[in-house]
Amino acid sequence: MKQEEIVNEIRRLCGQTILMPSLGWHFKYKEQIYIYVVGKDESMIRFCIPFVAGLLSNDKELLKEAVNETNRNVKFIKALLSKKDDAKVSLDYDHKITDLESAKDIVPHIIKTLDFAVRYLEERVKLFSSSL
Repeated sequence: MKQEEIVNEIRRLCGQTILMPSLGWHFKYKEQIYIYVVGKDESMIRFCIPFVAGLLSNDKELLKEAVNETNRNVKFIKALLSKKDDAKVSLDYDHKITDLESAKDIVPHIIKTLDFAVRYLEERVKLFSSSL
């Protein structure tokens, strides 16, 4: 699977993509900014949401609990709470490509899984906030 195939599939699903040479391809899906990180090794791809927009809390402990819950319950996703910016959460999806996969199969799966993780994280934040 070539980078060009992945970018074309992102464009098909999400519209405009912007190449940021040092970072990768930026695009938007359901009000979240995503990045397709271009790596040196074409056998691995990474999609991430560098900053989950719309989280309704600045409580670091609450966000930490929601991040931990997301990591336990959403497969393939790694949620991270920034150590520098207490209210910043990012989501990553790393995928090792096999010869049997195509961009049309894996790219929609990754984007939809990250979208699900955003909604799951938001629900956890709301749930934990309401229990305070």
